[in-house]
Amino acid sequence: MRQTFKITAYPNGKNRMIIPIKAYYHLQHISVIQHGLQSLSCDILSHHKNTDTIYLSSSIMNQLHLINHAQIILDTAAHTCQISYPFGVFTHRSPHQTSYERLYQEMANIGQQRGFETIFFSHRHVYPQRNSLTGIVWQEQQWKTIETDIPFIIYNRIPNRKIESHKSIQKTKQFLTTNSIIFNPDFFNKWQVYDDLMNHERVNYLLPDTTFHPSIQTIQHKLSQHPINLISLKGDDTNHFYLEQVDDLMFVTYNHKNRQYYKNLEQFKQTYFPNGFRQYVLQDAIDLIQYQGEPFYLRVHTNKTKRWHVSFLYGREYTGNKIFDTDEIFARNKRRNIIKKVQELALVLSKEIENMSTGTIGEIGFDIGIDREQRLWLLEVHAKPSWQVFYHPSYSAQTQAYFTSLFEFSLASIIHSE
Repeated sequence: MRQTFKITAYPNGKNRMIIPIKAYYHLQHISVIQHGLQSLSCDILSHHKNTDTIYLSSSIMNQLHLINHAQIILDTAAHTCQISYPFGVFTHRSPHQTSYERLYQEMANIGQQRGFETIFFSHRHVYPQRNSLTGIVWQEQQWKTIETDIPFIIYNRIPNRKIESHKSIQKTKQFLTTNSIIFNPDFFNKWQVYDDLMNHERVNYLLPDTTFHPSIQTIQHKLSQHPINLISLKGDDTNHFYLEQVDDLMFVTYNHKNRQYYKNLEQFKQTYFPNGFRQYVLQDAIDLIQYQGEPFYLRVHTNKTKRWHVSFLYGREYTGNKIFDTDEIFARNKRRNIIKKVQELALVLSKEIENMSTGTIGEIGFDIGIDREQRLWLLEVHAKPSWQVFYHPSYSAQTQAYFTSLFEFSLASIIHSE
């Protein structure tokens, strides 16, 4: 088992690492220590105190920019000892069994450069009785399995709300939060976010007019004015109705695909909602601007290090999965003004949502629509935005900066907890 240690600094101008006597027999041959891309020669001494504490001289701490009292993991090769912060990534399956395997490999490589050992694990491989887990690490261009203590910092990459709600996942997450910081702990409840933002004058103007549990009279009144959406309160997009009145007929598009017509709203209600609309939300439909004949919105990724910043943004087809480079969509001068406005808005929203949330959040995704009058609308908020964009040629180069932000946020969390 790979033991983790807590480092404690002590004042000394020499490069010295004092390790528990039990570990000394395995490390006494070490003459160089390394953290990330930095390395230096040092002396290895032993102590008989706490078996989980390593004492590092202030000289080493300052040169390698290590954080006092941080959790570390050691890895040795020849005469070099690698000091890394363990960085857990909570997933639902092994990295090589997912579509993100190449990105996970890149993430691990970037983590090594920043001084982290990235450990991927699922709920099946967490052992509460031993406070340990069996994880997978990317080393020497291959996946390796290790058993180690529970990392103090854990990044939640459970892929969807359905898997997240599984009892085993919930039970494991509850255990992990007892001694670890899990950032991005849960998927957002879309309608809870809407409800909260409605009470904030600074941003509530971005929300389409929204009515929870609408009556048939309210729906009829809205429909007589303009097209509307009826969306399930369950938080997914599997039951989405777009309603539009055209002369004496009502046209309905179901889940952005199937289009039917009805003589009136009552006939539609009897077909799909015989018990009423209590599990649905009524929203004004936004007349989004189009690109290549299709309505689209902007997906904005924000990350937090010391403060929130916009990582990147791109266009997405509203009813499909196409990704557009914003250079393609807008003329140069027009693009600059719109992008600046959207970026400023995303930062304001990031701060507001962070203040509303109980968990630790390190990244957020926003879907922001633009109507034909150039007005901005907040369509969706994502706690764990998709990484699929990194496979697009225009955005594949963004991965290094994006993953670096995640590790920098982890460092800030370690420092804050000290």
